[in-house]
Amino acid sequence: MEELTFPRVFVIGPRVDESRGLNSVPAALAFMLEHWPGDTGPKKAAALETLRRAIAGDASAEEARADFVHAADEAGILAPPVASG
Repeated sequence: MEELTFPRVFVIGPRVDESRGLNSVPAALAFMLEHWPGDTGPKKAAALETLRRAIAGDASAEEARADFVHAADEAGILAPPVASG
């Protein structure tokens, strides 16, 4: 089974003044199910489907990440990466 990690994606939430870095399919799916800001559009549904397919082994973590990023952008919660240092 493929490892379900991917390069970190930063999203705003669940509070407006907080950002969170997600780097795995299970973490992205949990965030969508528990903290997503409402029913934000068709990209949300596509991302949920792809994340579930990745967990089932029918999609790659990269595909799931891409759909998650599109959905987060659509929802207005995609945040820039946090600079380290």
